[in-house]
Amino acid sequence: MKRNSIFALGIVLLISVIAIPSFVALPTGIGGDSVNNGCTCHNSESSSDVIVTVEGLPETFAGGQIYTLNISIDGGPEISGENAGGFFISTQLGEFQSIDNLTQILDNGEAGHTAEGNDQRNWTLQWIAPTDDTKSIEFIAYGNAVDGDGHADNEDLWGSTTLTTNGQNYVGGPSFSLDGIAWYLIVGLILAIVLTVALILWKKLGWGLAEIRHWTTTTNHKDIGLLYLWTTILFALIGLALSVLIRLQLIVPDNEFMTGGLFNEAVTMHGAVMVLFAVSPMSFAFANYIVPLQIGADDMAFPRLNALSFWTLLFGGMTAASGFFFGGAADAGWTFYSPLTSMEYSPGAGISLAGAGLVLLILSVSTSTVNFLVTILRCRIPSMSLKDMPMFTWNILFTVILMLVIFPALLGAVLMLVGDRVFNTLFFDPSIDGTTWWLHIFWFFGHPEVYVVLLPGLGMAMEIVPTMVKRTLYGKRIIIWALAVASVISVLVWAHHMFITGIDPTFRKIETIGTELVSVPFGLIYLCLLATFYKSKPDFSKLPLAFVIGAIGIFLIGGVTGVYLSSVAMDVQLRGTYFLVAHFHYTLGSVAVMTLAGFYYWYPKMFGRMLDAKLGWWHFWLTFIGINLTFIPLFGLWDMPRRIYVYQESAGWATEQLLATIGSLIVFIAQCIFAWNFMRSLKLGEIAGDNPWNGSTFEWATTSPPPSYNFEKPPVFESGIDLPIMEQEE
Repeated sequence: MKRNSIFALGIVLLISVIAIPSFVALPTGIGGDSVNNGCTCHNSESSSDVIVTVEGLPETFAGGQIYTLNISIDGGPEISGENAGGFFISTQLGEFQSIDNLTQILDNGEAGHTAEGNDQRNWTLQWIAPTDDTKSIEFIAYGNAVDGDGHADNEDLWGSTTLTTNGQNYVGGPSFSLDGIAWYLIVGLILAIVLTVALILWKKLGWGLAEIRHWTTTTNHKDIGLLYLWTTILFALIGLALSVLIRLQLIVPDNEFMTGGLFNEAVTMHGAVMVLFAVSPMSFAFANYIVPLQIGADDMAFPRLNALSFWTLLFGGMTAASGFFFGGAADAGWTFYSPLTSMEYSPGAGISLAGAGLVLLILSVSTSTVNFLVTILRCRIPSMSLKDMPMFTWNILFTVILMLVIFPALLGAVLMLVGDRVFNTLFFDPSIDGTTWWLHIFWFFGHPEVYVVLLPGLGMAMEIVPTMVKRTLYGKRIIIWALAVASVISVLVWAHHMFITGIDPTFRKIETIGTELVSVPFGLIYLCLLATFYKSKPDFSKLPLAFVIGAIGIFLIGGVTGVYLSSVAMDVQLRGTYFLVAHFHYTLGSVAVMTLAGFYYWYPKMFGRMLDAKLGWWHFWLTFIGINLTFIPLFGLWDMPRRIYVYQESAGWATEQLLATIGSLIVFIAQCIFAWNFMRSLKLGEIAGDNPWNGSTFEWATTSPPPSYNFEKPPVFESGIDLPIMEQEE
């Protein structure tokens, strides 16, 4: 009985082996899985004797256009029977259409011959191009030449060919080319910056195993602040280097310095690195170092959580930028609009790596948010009430509250994006309006994120101006209420980024009014800062004050041009143009310059030495001139779409792009001077003393740099809201 069962099973397996080729091959030809193993009517090995030709495929296709393709086979055996050959053709986009009884369209959209077409070696069918003409499309055509004797033997041969056609608006070759100088520059700059920092730490600062062990295990808030500082400076240099490469591509018309794919990667990673991994966390470098000192605390509330927030930021940034080394970085724009982030349009690892980096960033932000809230609300010295806190700490408080509201939305969006890419979910599928769904979630995060970046810089200005002009900050209570109102409104006006997406007209009006209203509290803050100068004698020879004055001017231009964009009529015209690029960079440029003011102001406290003044003034003037030379010309390009990598001379944009590129090079040179000044002054800078600016907040009441425990004796706050007086407990 057992022997009979084994025999029956063997018969079934034998029949299966014989029958499988009939199932996996097309009824009358080659295709599907049978391509690699042959099918029932031809040899299993491809042959160079069979030449497959596809005529009628254009070099560049127009979206939705119909093209007639002629597929032919040359070579192979002489025809001795009723059959002559067959074909099979596939592509990833567009669709085939049969025009006679010799061809057929299969269920999966691929095309082949029919039974009637089996006696041919030449076939004709049509291909309907996709409506999206920004893609590069690959075709694979197989052809088998048979002798017609009805037997699959060595006489039956087949071959294949691969062809590519690009859409009329395709932006260029592969995501990157190892033969391109621009790719070498990007990777080389990243490696050069990292190696330079490592070499300076080893040679100039004498770092060894003991120092590495200390900095990789420390939980002290000042050490974590310095780690944030060095890391964000590194990310900022990478982001600036990418911006220079972008500008070099646009410096002249019809430039071939970069491919379109690499240009998109550079634009995407420049935005993501600068906004998410450089400017914003750079503010939190100062917050980690200064806030506990300003409120009289010994450390952050949760030191280990503080260390975790830094390391997740570092590895998040490295993961997001690593795409340049693994087949191409993210290339969908730093806003990661759907469906550009789908596997169909971004099949490489770049988007996935950027998503992983964002998840780590959000983890960093979440731990920091909880830590700062608890530290500010629960770890102040008993004699300091909330209203007595310095303005930098107030701004950090509003910043972390905003972060607590908006970053969970980003986390949800990123996880849904991962679901769409990896698990084929449909959260952001355009067919169910998923694109608009992504816009709502992203801009609910993205618009308040501008204020997350802005508020710490304003807090630095509010510390520097009163100290330098020797007056109390005008209207401190007004500023605090203005910050509260601005924070609330910033979360409610996200949809002004969506005026041209077809949202409800009434909703657009509400968002317009809200966007215009948000300028009111910032106008009050602006006026209060200016009023602090009234009847004062500011010393404009002080670099921190010079940078603040420059930032105030830059912020005014960014704010005024933002009011234009709050109008639906203006936004429809200016959205997606270089006017928007100029406005956005003026807004964030003011933040960067305010943060530089913070560097010059608190560098003596952190390192006990002053930054070199001569290098500092070179840094200031080159930065201020460079920013304005870069972005003022771009306001005139209100008719030029952003994110295009090449333009023609006849467009009339060449002069503005040339000036902007020169300005960006000046800005980059200025920041290189600053980086050199920063590293040089660590050992050669003038000894600063404990309070070189005669500041009145608690960080100036201890040594420079402070001891690990911050204060030998707990400080006591004895003042009203305006100007604190610091004493030490007996």
